[in-house]
Amino acid sequence: MKLNKFYFNRILVVTLITLLLAGCSSTDDSTDSEPVLERTKITMEPTGNVDVDWETATMVWNEEFNETTVLDDIWVFESKNTTNPDVADQLQVYRKENVSLSGGTMKITAKKKAAVYTSARINSKYAFKYGRIEISAKLPEQEKNGIWAKLVLIGDNEATVGWPQCGEIDIMEYFSHKANEFNNNIHSAANNAFDGSLISANHNLETVEEEFHAYGILWTDRYIKFYVDDPGNILYTFNRPSSPNDNNWPFDKPFYLLVDMVVGGKYIGDNGVDDTLFPAEMEIDYIRVYHIQ
Repeated sequence: MKLNKFYFNRILVVTLITLLLAGCSSTDDSTDSEPVLERTKITMEPTGNVDVDWETATMVWNEEFNETTVLDDIWVFESKNTTNPDVADQLQVYRKENVSLSGGTMKITAKKKAAVYTSARINSKYAFKYGRIEISAKLPEQEKNGIWAKLVLIGDNEATVGWPQCGEIDIMEYFSHKANEFNNNIHSAANNAFDGSLISANHNLETVEEEFHAYGILWTDRYIKFYVDDPGNILYTFNRPSSPNDNNWPFDKPFYLLVDMVVGGKYIGDNGVDDTLFPAEMEIDYIRVYHIQ
């Protein structure tokens, strides 16, 4: 009887250990809950009602994409669109190899090999609050159907509140079937593409595909102003609502940078994708952030 009790207790202990190990293994291997990235925050104090002289702003962060740049120090390489779930009709597969450095620029290249379209989507390991944020970029030259390129800022609390509640500032959005044009957009819970209330401004720029242009915003606790090439060349101003709240003004917290080049999908026009477009390249010469000290 003692011998049987010994073996019973031993089997019970082994069973409990096995179950515990299995539970730990299941948790460790889960892909459903990836850790939230803790970004480095670079923030500017609110300006209140004081008029801002942006000519006196000081550069507080920059990336010039020279020979010392290490892309993994700056960017997270995404394998899918985790922000907006409405992407089922897009054709690209995101791959790290579609991002490269050469000649002083970072290049994102959309390609087609056999029946597979590839591109890249990257987000920054830094998050910014307020300031002058400027990106010098040149868009694909082909001017054919198929590409949606964007330089945007996404609220760093996206993982907890979701999109569009986190807010999105589209510094530059471009569709290759609309040559010589680009857009600025504001997304929030109150204004977004889901319900047709998106705040958007369209601009003509004849050399958007052929030359580098500086796309930027001037961002304070009172407004977001969009410009091209020079801070004095304001294209559109979005003022803080008179009764701001999380729904209509989520722009009082840090936002991270997102660079994306999409292939296909419902936003690129009715004529589909022109395969003679590929390879299509978007180049970024620099990213610079200025603050009022």
